[in-house]
Amino acid sequence: MRRGRVPSARGIVSVRSLFIASEKRVSEMATKTKQATILGIDLGTNSTVFQAAVDGNPIEHDRDVFPSLVGYAKPGLVPGILPANADVLFGEDALEYRLHLDLRWPLADGFVDDVETCQAFTQFIKQQIKSEDGSELWAVVGAPANATPEKQKLIRQAFAGVVDQMLVVPEPFLSAMGLRDDDRIGDSSYVDPTKHSLIVDIGAGTTDCCLVQGYFPGADDQISVPLAGDAIDEKLCDAMKKRYPDVKLTRVTVTRLKEESSFVGDPQPVEVKFYVDGKPKKVDVGDILRESCDILTEPVLDCIRQLLSRCDSESVVQVLQNIIVTGGGSQIRGFGERIEAILHEEGYEDARVVTPEDYRYLVARGALKIANNVREDQWQVPL
Repeated sequence: MRRGRVPSARGIVSVRSLFIASEKRVSEMATKTKQATILGIDLGTNSTVFQAAVDGNPIEHDRDVFPSLVGYAKPGLVPGILPANADVLFGEDALEYRLHLDLRWPLADGFVDDVETCQAFTQFIKQQIKSEDGSELWAVVGAPANATPEKQKLIRQAFAGVVDQMLVVPEPFLSAMGLRDDDRIGDSSYVDPTKHSLIVDIGAGTTDCCLVQGYFPGADDQISVPLAGDAIDEKLCDAMKKRYPDVKLTRVTVTRLKEESSFVGDPQPVEVKFYVDGKPKKVDVGDILRESCDILTEPVLDCIRQLLSRCDSESVVQVLQNIIVTGGGSQIRGFGERIEAILHEEGYEDARVVTPEDYRYLVARGALKIANNVREDQWQVPL
């Protein structure tokens, strides 16, 4: 694959045109584009984030992060159990009323798994976006870097009838764009993440490691491993069942335990309270959590080593200084520090691992930057 280009699948455009647009602020952007509400969307397995703007001006929303979850009412519910006797609930409402719902996750391993459910969810997201009556919605949507044309097609199908125009762009590039400090471009001391970075995106189904060096990543620039947040949940759940067989755990409970208390590094106690046969019981799950989370350490290190070996010798140092760990897995306490320490031990003295505090917004923010500068002829109509 030639550098500076991506597969010619419909809905993906050349990086050169988009990158130049973001650099030079294309002045001839069509009037129709300016009149539309422009969106950057990170459609994720566990959560979905959007950012919006009109004519380059951001639109503030009370809420722009939602669990990627749809709940359908169970048959035979007594009236008044669900708000407004709804047949379907989304996001946090679906979590709150989960005992009375059949829960469905529209995405799996970062990709659309159930088109119909995903369409219902994206319609819900559309309803949360502030836009003027009659205003069209034009969106740049992130996709895993290894998305095949078939997977890209499913993403576009999920937005059919939701947005009027869209583009699908690799998430690692959008993460780099979201992290980029536009005010420091041209500063000789600043390492631009869109030109020199190694993105480690730990999602729910996969961990995607990708070199970003000024162009959309190609096959040689990325490694995806089917080991991420869901794998930690499974290991944690299995370990809990073996040690505490009387404790009944749901997927939601296990995920929340991981999100609130996960860590790697030195052992430490983590006391939690469960109910066994209706009675409260405190248990220490520190070692179980640490061991479960540590399953990511070596695979991530191996991906980093492989990608560094593919860098030009002149760019290795700059890439090493911009190893960016993002995604939900980046919130495992001590994970970035552990990766950096091991790299230092192995002789990568210039290694610097960054875990952005606003990791949730990187893809959506980068997508909005791109969306604000796409020419009208580059947009595509969803399938």
